[in-house]
Amino acid sequence: MVNKMSASEGMPRLLVMTFLAVISAVAIVPQGLPQKPSVENPTAGPQSTTGNRAPEWAEVVAQALPALVVIETDEGLASGFIIKSDGIIVTNNHVVADAKEMSVKLQSGEVYRKVYLLSADPTNDLAFIKIEAVDLPTIPLGNSNKVQVGDAVLLVGAPQGLEQTASDGLISGIRLDDGIKILQTSAAASHGSSGGPLLNRSGEAVGVMSFKVVNGENLNFTIPINYVRGKLDTLTSSNPKAFEPLSARAKHRGVLVAGYGSGQFSSVYMELLDFLSTSGVEIANNGTQKFTSINETGYMPLSALIETLPKTGAESLLYVKVEQGELQFNGGFRVTVSFQCFDAAGRPLWNERASNVYINGANPFGRSSGWKSKLTPHIGKPGLLLKQGQEDASPEPKK
Repeated sequence: MVNKMSASEGMPRLLVMTFLAVISAVAIVPQGLPQKPSVENPTAGPQSTTGNRAPEWAEVVAQALPALVVIETDEGLASGFIIKSDGIIVTNNHVVADAKEMSVKLQSGEVYRKVYLLSADPTNDLAFIKIEAVDLPTIPLGNSNKVQVGDAVLLVGAPQGLEQTASDGLISGIRLDDGIKILQTSAAASHGSSGGPLLNRSGEAVGVMSFKVVNGENLNFTIPINYVRGKLDTLTSSNPKAFEPLSARAKHRGVLVAGYGSGQFSSVYMELLDFLSTSGVEIANNGTQKFTSINETGYMPLSALIETLPKTGAESLLYVKVEQGELQFNGGFRVTVSFQCFDAAGRPLWNERASNVYINGANPFGRSSGWKSKLTPHIGKPGLLLKQGQEDASPEPKK
């Protein structure tokens, strides 16, 4: 995954969009599926037991999960899926492009630390990696040329690091972008969904999740699976690039910032991140996530964030709630902002509340009740450590 999560490299895009791999923002794990032999399908597996009826989505998910994987690199986290039983996995090019270290985790909990890059295609945003394994479950590959607008599909992956997440939707468009076909889907996706399979009703992969339009409502795009099928015969293991095993060290210090609230949440959130960054606080959120809307940052419940916090590498979690308050004479709003701060184990550290304050954190009417004034005393202390001047293993800033 690229550090900025931009689409400026690889596939050119018509709109502002973001790749969907996670940069150490929360943890992950996806999985795979039996296959039916077909002339068009390069992989093979057990025959379907559902006869002529279309499987229920629950059956499709149950079949797919064993072949889903979590890809963790020194750059972040993403999804992928096994397409050949000897350990060949497909994911996105932007997941591996800048990675120096990598590990692959299966649904079983097994972690493979020897990972090899067989092929990477920036134009189609595809990459093929291999682990040293045999007899793995696989997801059968469908025929994306047969996909039609309106087809029901299911996206499986690890958005925001929430393992084994499935979301259904439709094929909402089939488009050409600089000569490359892409499948638009309304199936929900988020950071960490990169590389996950888009499945049809038969449990076949018809696409590989790649990117979404920033601030768009379910404007998500996948790479047609026929681009994957077309490359399988050219893959070679003669001289693969070997990634260094991912080290066990934490990849981020600092604070993970998330929350939810009124329509003013996005403005407060962006102002908050700017305030913390300029105050020297290390932000553990991934690059693009720092600057996107509530749809990108604010939906995760507190319980889910605390559960996954140990896997993020962050030292603490700052959870923000924004309540819309009094309407001002100029048509703007003042808000009430509540903060809860937790350590890496999910234990409460402190909480603050600023009532009826300006969105930008200022103090209304000269009173010291702006939300910035509530946070300032905690900077440099556990929960909001200074970025500069702290010992690597010390919880306190260096004097």
